[in-house]
This record gives sequence, structure tokens and C-alpha cells, in this order.
Amino acid sequence: MRPDGKTAPSDLQLKIVLHGTRPPLWRRLVLPSDTSLGTLHDAIQVAFGWHGGHLHLFTDGSGRGYGNAARLTDIDLGFGRGVGDEDATALGDVLAEEGARLRYVYDFGDDWEHGITLEKTLPRPVRAERTVRCVGGRRADVPAEDIGGVSGLAEVLEFLDTPDGAGDGPYGELVAELRAAGYDPAAFDRDGITARLAQLTPDTVSGKAKPPAGDRAGRGGVRRLAAEDVALCTCGQCGVGDPVDAGVDGPAEDVPVLRPVTLAPQEDLVAAVRGVPLFDAALRLAAWCHEGRQVTAGRVLRPALAREAVEELQLWKLADDDSPYADAVARARALKSVRSAKDVAVLDDPWWLAVDGEMITISGGRAWGGAATDFAGEGLLAFWAATMDDLLEEVGETGVLDGWHGELGELTAQIADGLVGLLYDAPDDAWVDVDELRAQAREAGENGPAFDLFQALFAASFQELGEGLALLGAVECEPGDGDDSAESLRTLLNAMGGQELGGGSGTSSAASDRSWEDRRGHRMRLTPLGRYGLRAYLMECGVPAPLLGEYAEADAGSLLQGLLGYSPEEMRREVEGWLEHRSAADAAVGLLDACAGAGHEAAAKRAVAQPVLADLDEPRALRVLRKAADSDVEGCRQVAAATLGARLGAEAPSSPARAEEAGLWLLIDGLSVLAGAGETEELVRGFLENWNTAPEALEQRVDDLWRVEHPATAHVLAELGEGLRGVDRRLAKRMRTAANKAHSRR
Repeated sequence: MRPDGKTAPSDLQLKIVLHGTRPPLWRRLVLPSDTSLGTLHDAIQVAFGWHGGHLHLFTDGSGRGYGNAARLTDIDLGFGRGVGDEDATALGDVLAEEGARLRYVYDFGDDWEHGITLEKTLPRPVRAERTVRCVGGRRADVPAEDIGGVSGLAEVLEFLDTPDGAGDGPYGELVAELRAAGYDPAAFDRDGITARLAQLTPDTVSGKAKPPAGDRAGRGGVRRLAAEDVALCTCGQCGVGDPVDAGVDGPAEDVPVLRPVTLAPQEDLVAAVRGVPLFDAALRLAAWCHEGRQVTAGRVLRPALAREAVEELQLWKLADDDSPYADAVARARALKSVRSAKDVAVLDDPWWLAVDGEMITISGGRAWGGAATDFAGEGLLAFWAATMDDLLEEVGETGVLDGWHGELGELTAQIADGLVGLLYDAPDDAWVDVDELRAQAREAGENGPAFDLFQALFAASFQELGEGLALLGAVECEPGDGDDSAESLRTLLNAMGGQELGGGSGTSSAASDRSWEDRRGHRMRLTPLGRYGLRAYLMECGVPAPLLGEYAEADAGSLLQGLLGYSPEEMRREVEGWLEHRSAADAAVGLLDACAGAGHEAAAKRAVAQPVLADLDEPRALRVLRKAADSDVEGCRQVAAATLGARLGAEAPSSPARAEEAGLWLLIDGLSVLAGAGETEELVRGFLENWNTAPEALEQRVDDLWRVEHPATAHVLAELGEGLRGVDRRLAKRMRTAANKAHSRR
């Protein structure tokens, strides 16, 4: 605070990632903390190349929505009484501390979702000009709107990379225009973006923002466009009733939700970074340059200084065993013949790492560095994570095998991308073994020349990715037996005579008969540092990567939503942490309140709530359950009655008939989620698993189901009637009859 009691002026450094893009398309912007969310909207439009013709919405970490109040009036976005006015909301109020997040969705049809993270709060001199500027980013602007969102963008870029791509298809004209204009998707024009942002005049918002009271966003905001939406949209393609995602219901359905993990303490992670040989060498180089070292016009050390650095700092320890720098005699000869520091690999890598990380700055023909202790804590960890991010982005774009392009290069990129997910999702300390992955593929019945080639590509990609990640301390690697996998791949390709991938039967017998069982392959596992870095990268890409314990202080609704997809053990650990922050009675009240409501989201929450409530045995919690079981609140009443009915003993007496009725209601309720999603096989499996009884007894229970007073009863029974045709035709017929009775009753 300033002496006059007013908040000192500051700027906020934000990283904004367009979710779902691979490699990630992102921008780093700096805006005044006292400007509005409306200014941030304008800045995002400029920075990503949007044209402003569609609706947009911000959602903060508490689920509150903000937007253009005039354009969003009376539009149901799932926020109850509406959204907050973005022009009256200060950026610093909704992003109040480093690490705070916002979500920004542009175009409710294409659903361009941007993740916004506050990276730093920067002091600003009182009389300094208030500006909006771009200080970093990756990839070119999105080339067009109304192309189907990130999936359409991926298709456009794929066509752009193919000589005869798109043709007369829906993207043909756009691809032709982009080619003619020389559009390069990898080109990031920071100067151009900054120049355009300079035309913005950031407004000033005084006082605290007033978010809409009580307007917490639900997840599951999929809705249908109303007439007002269509009237306000300028794309000309939206229609009344079209399903859209308001951007408040989490990731798209095709985005995998990974298992929740636990991260090491920050001090341990920082220590781990310092223990990575490459980073340790960069830190020691920075300290060595503390008083300034002469550099060439190419911004590298002069040859004599390069030789001195290698010996004095023992950088030769970074060399591979087969490098001339690994042997003292050979090293002396190699250093003596050095004509440029660029030719010294053991110096070049840590040098540019230090320069890019601003551990070393170059000015006046000299390199200036700080003491190793100057680079510590969050700054060092953030720099390591950025280096990891760069590696994974490069892998996702070009693959991991140097010199491989076209179809093979794309395939290695896909393989490496899949391996990243496997590594992250593996249990802590578990090895990911290339031999096990090969065996799984063989068990699936894969064979033939194309599969031999894929096996070789997979093994080579596995090895190269492991070596790259190990260089950063992200994985531990155990090398396999036999030849280098990349060299083996080249041998196989030579034997195939340069055929196209999947080229049929022309492969030689030596290649097709090659056995992988006679030698052990490579394996690797994530380090705690690697898990931290991979999680940061995956979240940048829009992939949910939850942390165990992150719901400890969340409300019950958020907890139940977050637990969807957790394993029983993960759920147990998360719930234990959540219960430590509240009494059993308060927990019961919150959980039961979250069970109220209609729709698939509410039904899914009810299914998760029951096992959580079952473990609450404190007397006051049981009183809450009894009161809820006697209430008129749908969903809440049934969960409470079923929970009490499942308890043993007299501490929670409940009418057996009422518990049975609640159980049937909840069965229909849970199955309605699968019926609504069209998951017929899962629906039938869920039904049969719930009633694992003889067919005759099961048929009798069908007569009980049509009487269940649930909005989805008729629909669920009709779907079961169709799905059971191939399982039990007699039961299927009874189910369809029951569905007709339920329809007639309604």
C-alpha cells in the first residue's frame, strides 16, 4: 500500500493458452491490474487474431461468469441470475494472486476456449504509462473463424502441410488463400501483435468488482441456442436449438481426464532442478561469467575462454562415453583444435540454456552472469518448466527422430505424444516398459510388414524421447540390450526399399521375420520433477490433470463433480482430505444440498455422493440424513433414504419400504446418465450388475421399475428394452412393455 492508503499501481503478466491446440498456441500479455475484463477481452481478440463477431464469456475460479452484459441479457448460460459486467470488473479483483485462473470462451458454436493464468504481479512506477503489451508467445494467429473450433483448425493445418490438401473440400478455398499469403503456423509475430495492442487504451476500474451474487456456475453447461443467441451472433451459421457449450462445463468429451496425482514440495523440486547436470552446468557457467567474459559477434565465448570453461568447470562430464571429451588425452586434442565455442557440444548446450534463461546476459561484447544463488526458488523452477514445455512442443510438432519428415515424422510425433500420456498416467515409481507395450500390441493380433515398421518406429521414438527427457531430469532411463533403436529403424527401412508406410508385402523376409523377443528393450519412469513438468504442459494443452487434495477446501458440489472418474482409492484419499476441513454434519448438509436438481450432472453427483455419505457415522450427521429423508427435495430425499436404509443397526432406523423405493429411484437416476449419452452397452451392463439375480427374479423386478416416479423412467426402460434384445429377448420384451406403461402413466 502507498502512504495515502491507495493500492500501488501494478501490472499483471498473464499466460493465455488456446486449449486443445497441439503444439499449444499461447500468448503472454501484460495489462494494468486496474483495467477491466472488457479490456482483457479486447486484448485477447487482438493477440489471437479474432474478429469479434461472436459472443464471449469469462469464468473465474469460483465458477462466476462475466461478459458483455448488454449482449448476454436473458441468455441462459447456467449462471442463475446472469453474468457480471466485464466492463465494471477489475482484472486484479478476479486474478488476485499468482496462479489464479480464468477461462475465456469465444464463439459458443466453435467454442474457442482460452485458459488464462496470472504468472506475475509486476510493480509499475506511479507515472509510468498504462499499456497493454505482448511479451511472449508461440505459434501464429488462428487463420480464420467459423472453421469448427480447434478440431477444424487441426484439419486446416494438416491440409496446409499436404501438397494437394483440402482440394474442393470445405476448407479448400481457405487453404488456397493461406498458401498464397505464405501463412506459416509456426511463426509468432510478437512485434506485430504489440503494435496492434498499442492501439488499445486500457480503461480504469475503481473499487472492488461486484460479481453476481449467488450465480455459481454449474459444470455441464451444454445448452441449446435460443432466438436471442442467434440474433446476436454474426456468423450466419447458428440456428435456434443448436447445441452449444457455454464454456463453463470443463473440457470437451474427447479430452482424457488423467488420474489425480500428488506433487513433491516446491523446495524438493527446486533442489531436483539444481541436481540436473545440464542445469547445474548452466548455473555454474552463469557464476563463472559473474565479472564478465569476452564473447564473439556470434554471442559465444572466445575459443580460449571456451577451452578454459570446459576444463575449469569440468563441463566434459556432460559428454557421452563415446565422446572425445570423455577421455583426458582425446579431450586435450579436441580442445586444442577448437576454432569456435559452437563446436564444443559440452559447452554449447549449457551456454544457450543459460543465455535463453537470462542467467547470462550479453552486452558490450561481454557475457555477464550472476552467482548460482541468484537463481533459485520459483524462478528456477519456472525456467525449468518452460524448457520442458519447449521440448514437448517440439516433440509434438516434429517428432523425436532427427531428420524424419513427412508421414514417418508425423507418426513419431503421435507415438511420442501418446507416450507422454502413458508416462503421466503410470502409478508413482512405476516403469513404462517398451517390451510390455509391444506385447500388448501383439496380443491385439497385430502383425505383418507395416506392424514391423511400427514396432521399430515405436522403439526408436521411445528411446529418443526417454533420452531427451532424461537430459532434463524428467525421467529415469534404463537402456535395453542390442543395437541403437534409431539405427535398427534405418536398417529396416533400407530392407523395405523405401516403401511408403504400410506398403504391403514388399518387405524382405529378414525384416518381416525379425524377432523382438531375443533382446530387452528400454524402459523409463517419471521423476517427481518430471511429473510436475508434464502436468504443467498437459494443463496448458487443456488436458485436465487433477491433484490429490485440490478439493480439500472446495464446496461439496465441486468435490462431487471432481470425483467423477476417480478410482475407489483415489476417491477415499480425496474425501479424507475434504472431511478434515469441516464437521461431519456440515459435510452431510453440503453433500445433500448438492444432490438436489435435475439433469445428468445432478444424477452423476448423486451416484458419487452415496458412498461418501455412507461413511459419515457421527450422530449429528445421521440427524441431517434423517431430516433430508423426510424432506420434499427430489434427489436429496432419495439419497438420504437409501443411505440410511443401507446402514446396519438401530442408530439410523429407516423404513425398508422407503429405502427400497429410494434405491429403485436412484437406479433409474444413475442409468439415465448412460441412456442420455446413448451408451447402450454400458446401460445394459450397469442394469445387470445392479441386479445380479436369476432371470426369473429379474423379470419380476421389471414390474417395479415402471412405477418409479422419475422423469427419465420411460426413456431408460425403452433404451434397456432395445439394448437387451441380444442378451435376453424375453426380458427385453418385458422391459419394452414396462416402458409403455411408464409412458401411459405420464
